[in-house]
Order: sequence, then C-alpha cells, then structure tokens
Amino acid sequence: MSSRQLFYKFRRLAFGALFVCLCSCGSSLFSPDTRQIAGGYRLKRSGNPSQFSLIAPYESGGLIIDEIGWRKPIILARASGSDYWDVINTERAQHIRVSETDRKSDAVYQSIEITPIDIAWMELRPNKRLW
Repeated sequence: MSSRQLFYKFRRLAFGALFVCLCSCGSSLFSPDTRQIAGGYRLKRSGNPSQFSLIAPYESGGLIIDEIGWRKPIILARASGSDYWDVINTERAQHIRVSETDRKSDAVYQSIEITPIDIAWMELRPNKRLW
C-alpha cells in the first residue's frame, strides 16, 4: 500500500470518528433550543414555543421567565407571575432576588434595559455568548 493510499484511508477514518463524536455528544452544541447569555447562563426554549427558561451553568432545567435584561456582568430576569427579580452577577457567581422597587431605585439595575423574553431570544445568537 502506498503512502498516498494510506493517507486517504486515514483521512476517511479521522472524518468518520469526528462525525461520530459530534453526533453522540450530549451537549447542546448545535441545539436550536438554547442560546447563551454569559457566564454559563443561557436561555432555553421550553416545551411551549412561547416559554423560555433561564438555565444556570451545569443545570438542565430552570426558571420560566417573562422579562430579562443584561449588561456585563449583570443579568436581570423576572419569573412568570413573580413580583421579584433574579439578579445574577456573572463575575462573582452571585444570585440574589430584589423587589421591583429595589430594582428601580438602584442606579446599576436602572441602567439595564429590560425586554420581553421573546425579543431577547431574537437578540441572542446561537452558540455565541455575549461576554
């Protein structure tokens, strides 16, 4: 067998192995149902196409939210039917809850534009985090 034939056989084998690895991978690398925000946090389309969940790093399920906003390093999200906002500091891995009044009185939180979840979904790019 010549070196040229050996090279072509190896190349086919390598591409086949790469294909099998990508297809069997358990991650949502090519999933159209997940979009990254930052710090491992991501939005995931729920069973209902108009519902979205905020998923924490290394989790598979999360909080169904109606509104969200972000500005490095903060993510603000409000769960469906809640009077409180989840505030996530992605630099410090910190998660707290604040009231609407507290959110409006804090200068940092005020500067973050809040959008409905379906609009935020469209702003995010698949497989590319914001920061």
